Amino acid sequence: MELNVDGHPVFAATGGRDFDPALPTIIFIHGASMNRTVWSAQARYFAHRGHAVLAVDLPGHGNSGGPLLETISDIADWIVRMMDAAGVKTAVLAGHSMGSLPVLEIAARYPDRIVRIVMLG
Repeated sequence: MELNVDGHPVFAATGGRDFDPALPTIIFIHGASMNRTVWSAQARYFAHRGHAVLAVDLPGHGNSGGPLLETISDIADWIVRMMDAAGVKTAVLAGHSMGSLPVLEIAARYPDRIVRIVMLG
């Protein structure tokens, strides 16, 4: 699935299902120097069990355009804008390694946008 955030293309895997923001949504955030593929198994598992899934490539990673984001706060704000672009009001946010840090930042600054957080590694 391709979105547009801040005028740049953003690629997100949907686990092999059409994305429906009306379903309970899980957004997977990869770590530094990685991309959405680290979440392939998890994205597919949850997408085939009634969830909308976005395993997103952060800017400058994988197939997403745009410059690398400089701070954790910048990444957190970008994720919220990406949620808006996808029509997602609330979601479970799952972060791996460095991807856990913006998830934690969103929990602190945008608590109304999250259902739960998951932080790994």
